Amino acid sequence: MTYTECLPYEIEKTARLLQISAKYTFNKKIKCDITHDEFVILDTLINKPGISQSDLSKLVLKGRSHTSKILSSLEKKKYITRTQSTKNGKMIYLMNITDAGLKLYEEVKGYLNDIIVLWEKKFENTSNLINELRRIQKLMLESVGDISLE
Repeated sequence: MTYTECLPYEIEKTARLLQISAKYTFNKKIKCDITHDEFVILDTLINKPGISQSDLSKLVLKGRSHTSKILSSLEKKKYITRTQSTKNGKMIYLMNITDAGLKLYEEVKGYLNDIIVLWEKKFENTSNLINELRRIQKLMLESVGDISLE
């Protein structure tokens, strides 16, 4: 078996294809003024209120500088606000979603829910697949430790 035939590569290839598909959906189908990465950040902020920028970077699998650029874009579009705070004597940014950001998020989420329903009809046992992928992720993190994306 070659590397390009092994499980890690097949998962990487699948993830890349899904990422390309998501970007295409945002650029060509939804036609809104946010990107896929910006939507992921909004989704994370809604589900993890009060999260620091550093923790956000880890959750969305982006480097801190890339996350900062996405947050700046969302702030410029008035979908979020960032306020400085301190935690353990260090300066941190806390993000809050504006009313405009929440409205856009709900619109995009509604459209994406329709797409998710279609995907779930194409695949059997999606919850089992998701659970298995999470198990693989946990095993990978246990074997390599905390991964820095910088």
